[in-house]
Amino acid sequence: MAAPLTGLVNQQLIDDFSSRLAEFGLGRFYYTLLPNLFQKEKTLMDCDRSLDWKRFFNLKRMRYAVASDEDILRYREEYLQRFAHTDGNFRQGGFKPQWELLPCVWHDDGIPSRRLAGFRKLKQRHGFETRLVFYHVMPGREDIVGLCMLFSDKPADELETMLASSRQELAELIQAYSETFNALTFRSINPLANFGVLSPTCIQILAQVAEGFSSEEIGQQLFMTERGVNYHLDRARQILAARNRTNLVSKAYQQGVL
Repeated sequence: MAAPLTGLVNQQLIDDFSSRLAEFGLGRFYYTLLPNLFQKEKTLMDCDRSLDWKRFFNLKRMRYAVASDEDILRYREEYLQRFAHTDGNFRQGGFKPQWELLPCVWHDDGIPSRRLAGFRKLKQRHGFETRLVFYHVMPGREDIVGLCMLFSDKPADELETMLASSRQELAELIQAYSETFNALTFRSINPLANFGVLSPTCIQILAQVAEGFSSEEIGQQLFMTERGVNYHLDRARQILAARNRTNLVSKAYQQGVL
């Protein structure tokens, strides 16, 4: 099942962004946050291993996204299920640690010839012809990357011509809207929560710890054993490299899950 929309961005904002994208021959999109795997000092700690988004199957775990429509997320789901593992662009060159890159066309030539007809049918079914990718480090968070996938009904060569002199302008537009999306949805599309590294139950327990409840009290409220509560807390401490409960709550706030 495709990841749902976050529900935290109103339709008017999405429509405004889509209409601005139309000026560049685009119109549909999805946006999410990923861990920056290429920085020298990682603050997502050992989450990097379980959130290696260069491996297509980990991207399937995404729970929420800001998107123009539900159908584009259904495309994303089917692409990851059927084509991502053979897409040479995805596996070798689709994402690179060169954060100053401008929006670029994601060409279909990475799809093996034996699967290309099926992929073209997938694009036709979801109503687009060309994909564009743009990613950038989230302002103030060197450990997180904002990824925006954009879609056009124009052929790749025609879109390339349209963007020849306006890529920087498009990049600035995406970055401006991304900052708004991040402000509104950071808790839901935060990589730790969005990709299931910290489960919803774990985050709920962390929120109650932050309010001062003991493991026994939390267990009574959530109909869990005290041992079950402590299991989630131990898992969270391991992921966030926290020394104790106080440090755990502090790091949960720092990472945006509370």
